[in-house]
Amino acid sequence: MALQPPSITVVQMPAEPPRPGESVTVLCEAVSGLPELTLLYWLGNGSFVEKLHPDGAVREGTVLEEPRGSGVILRRDLHFSSFSAQHLHTNFTCVVLSPLGVDTRSVRWLPLAPAPAPAKSGGLG
Repeated sequence: MALQPPSITVVQMPAEPPRPGESVTVLCEAVSGLPELTLLYWLGNGSFVEKLHPDGAVREGTVLEEPRGSGVILRRDLHFSSFSAQHLHTNFTCVVLSPLGVDTRSVRWLPLAPAPAPAKSGGLG
């Protein structure tokens, strides 16, 4: 059986945009037939997360490997220690890369809808 290019199989994130200050984790899973030659990492707006957030506010977890069939499932989390509005406007991308190919999956939260403005009273008061 020929080896297949790596592919991202799962990206799991909270359904609702996190509130400012919340701790959040996003999961990325990929499958690869060449785990020893495969990289799984996160980018933020095209830059490495460590470079974008040197303070550690956003950091990658360690890569976990789980044998499955003829390949291996690779898993790497992206941890937000304190979610901020800036993160709502950042395009985070999970990348799996091996000599056989590359696959990417982007994560983006939709901004929270603004709260409705209170009705103005029409009195002369």
